[in-house]
Amino acid sequence: MDNIDTWVWVLIAVVAVLVVLALIWALTKGRKANEQRRLEKEREQRDEAARLREEAREATVTARQTEASAAAARADAEQARLDAERLEQRAGKLENEATEVHQDAEQHVAKADKIDPDVTTDKHGNVTETHETTTEHHDTTTGVDPAVAGGEYRETRTDVTRDEVLRPDPGQDPDAPRR
Repeated sequence: MDNIDTWVWVLIAVVAVLVVLALIWALTKGRKANEQRRLEKEREQRDEAARLREEAREATVTARQTEASAAAARADAEQARLDAERLEQRAGKLENEATEVHQDAEQHVAKADKIDPDVTTDKHGNVTETHETTTEHHDTTTGVDPAVAGGEYRETRTDVTRDEVLRPDPGQDPDAPRR
């Protein structure tokens, strides 16, 4: 029986070695699988990080383009504001100039009324009567004097003041241009 016991012990020892080898092989294979899964996960994370960085770069470029557009719009608005101010100043100068020209014209008319023998004015220079007399009239298109060419002598007298001439017609808008 000694032989049988030896064989049993040898067989148990071989099985035990095989079991230990199987456990070592399984643990090694499991570690490699775990390492492979870890490496695969890291690669996926690197890919995701690269994708996110690329999206961030694109977003940064878009943001810079938007900022540039905003700066251009701001510059355009500032230029428009400056142009509007310049035009406003020019309009004011032209209005002042128009007022001065209008006042000069009124002064010339008042001076003409004052020295015209056919116009009667009061002490303030307002026209009270107008007497127009036309004794000669030369036709500028033909160069012929109408009196020579059968023209007529005409005398016109109008008793109206300048204020009456400039007063609007009844029913007419007082701000409407006068004729």
